[in-house]
Amino acid sequence: MSDQIIELAGREVRFSLRRSARRTIGFTISRDGLAVAAPRQASEREIRRALETKSGWILAKLDAWATRPAAPELVLESGAILPWLGGELTLNLRGEGVRTIVRREDDSLVLKHDPDLAGELRTRTLTRALQRFYKREGAALMTPKVEAYARQLGKPVRKVIVRDQKRRWGSCASDATIRLNWRLMGFPEDLIDYVCAHEAAHLVEANHSPAYWRVVESLMPDWKPRRQRMRDEADRWVVF
Repeated sequence: MSDQIIELAGREVRFSLRRSARRTIGFTISRDGLAVAAPRQASEREIRRALETKSGWILAKLDAWATRPAAPELVLESGAILPWLGGELTLNLRGEGVRTIVRREDDSLVLKHDPDLAGELRTRTLTRALQRFYKREGAALMTPKVEAYARQLGKPVRKVIVRDQKRRWGSCASDATIRLNWRLMGFPEDLIDYVCAHEAAHLVEANHSPAYWRVVESLMPDWKPRRQRMRDEADRWVVF
């Protein structure tokens, strides 16, 4: 991964470049900016030509993202709202005991912690506890989904890992390991299904070619509106 700069229509645009075994040059635009994925053999000239060809679309998307409100930051106090499967959980902090424990109680997420925690240590401890909860619950929900889609395709899954991913909702490695972002647990379950199907389809086609999207459609005929909803709802997530 490398960071680069290009001038498009008189504007300086920064982008991250990642090379892989893919066959085509692809673009992703998010709150983090422009990300370019290119084949390992693609020259710098080819990549820049592709960017220039899509300059109108790229600049329009960057401008659209610039006007979207930033995701809210989580305040680590009781009453804070956490997205959960398209709905919400209310954070309930309880300063009791010395162990940090997180569990669901109806529409609340109870987080027990050492009452003597303070400052940066408190923030780090509570944040990590919440992330562990989302990862654990994410693995329990999403692993069977990925495996079911893989069975439909007749392909094995080596492992499903739910972890922190800043730029992606999911990825599929060449060894059939699928990684999913724990933040997906904030989305409605039908959108989680879309991401699981999306990554399972990479077990058949490694890139995003027309053949790949036909595999996705075989698993999920209505994938297009689901993908659009994923993009529209991306800012539901609080930052932590």
